[in-house]
Amino acid sequence: MKNHEENSGNTASHVPNEMMKELQLLRGLLRITHSEASLDELLEQVIRLSRDILPFDCAFIYLLDDGGDGLVLRASSHLFPSAIGHVTLKIGEGVTGWAAREMSPVIIPERASEDPRFKMFQSLQEDQYEAFLSIPLVARDRLLGVINFQFRKVFIPSEGELELLTLLAQEMSLVIQHLLLFEDARKKARQIEALSQVSQSITSDRYLEEILHLIVTVTAEMTNSTLCSIMIYDPEQGLVIRATQTLSQDYRNKPPIRIGESISGVAFRDGSPIQTEDVQKDPRYSFKDLARKENLVSLLSVPMMIKNRAIGVINVYTSRPHHFSKDEIKVLQTVANQAAIAWENTGLLQKTLEMEEALESRKKIDRAKGILMKIHRITEDEAYRLLQKKSMNIRKSMKEIAEAILLAHDMKVDS
Repeated sequence: MKNHEENSGNTASHVPNEMMKELQLLRGLLRITHSEASLDELLEQVIRLSRDILPFDCAFIYLLDDGGDGLVLRASSHLFPSAIGHVTLKIGEGVTGWAAREMSPVIIPERASEDPRFKMFQSLQEDQYEAFLSIPLVARDRLLGVINFQFRKVFIPSEGELELLTLLAQEMSLVIQHLLLFEDARKKARQIEALSQVSQSITSDRYLEEILHLIVTVTAEMTNSTLCSIMIYDPEQGLVIRATQTLSQDYRNKPPIRIGESISGVAFRDGSPIQTEDVQKDPRYSFKDLARKENLVSLLSVPMMIKNRAIGVINVYTSRPHHFSKDEIKVLQTVANQAAIAWENTGLLQKTLEMEEALESRKKIDRAKGILMKIHRITEDEAYRLLQKKSMNIRKSMKEIAEAILLAHDMKVDS
């Protein structure tokens, strides 16, 4: 009888505890749903809500990257500032990647590190944990990410805990999806505004240097990149930096790149964009020491094209691992081509001005020759040599000598 009463008491105390967890979860969901928190703040709140359900020792939230084929660590219950944004997994890689690919929870109650799917990240100190629980974040059959819970001791979640976690994952997936859609819309708005600014700069009367600086500044802001640079091809030197928004003199003084050399040289040679997730490890990249010093990680190099001819490249670097999506590459290619037009148009304008100036000089020299021929009764060749000799003696251009002769002649006629 006593045992029966004890069992009844345990059941009675257990039910209110589960109900309390559910009430706390519902309150938390209502609070989050009606808040105006950013995505990063939301992820932190999800982890805090999860702690009301599970006695975990560590939690991580991974979200799908822009390319849709990898996962990036976006939040953690522990302070791993250097890991956030840097730890990445491919879909199907590790327990987390498996849960993402299958869109199915994974429960490993003990010896998690011995599971054949397990992948160790030393920066996350995962070898300290015994049990592992991974739940995919899915909204309307679309994978958004995965939330992981780790336990230092053997742990088997109850049915009630799994139900609450599933409810949390479902509701938070919808909120995360809305925030991601909002971020995507805001990103596209920034891109449209940036493209508009670049287009306006091309048709303005600004100097080329000012136009190129505006392009790299706007591009860096649009892509949230650490560094953006424009390199133009010089037949004698190769690809030379002509504009960058960074203040780093080390990068500004980076030597020219030969065609086919490093990632930028290959992108220029092939006329096709190239990206790498870590220039510090990529054997093709030629400036690894500089990349480590400036904290440059991912790179997208896009050729500046005019009529299927490359005239330079635009480089965009991030300080964290980043997979550039097709949309990002497409937008940067548009910017690169507009920058190429700006360079070409300014070059043509400069050539036109030089031709006009040369023609004007020729007319003045011809008029001056005519005056000399008449005054000194000499031939055209003799008049030309006389102008040339005077130019060399007093170190003035023939145009300046001709202008002086014309001025003196006009003053004599007027008098």
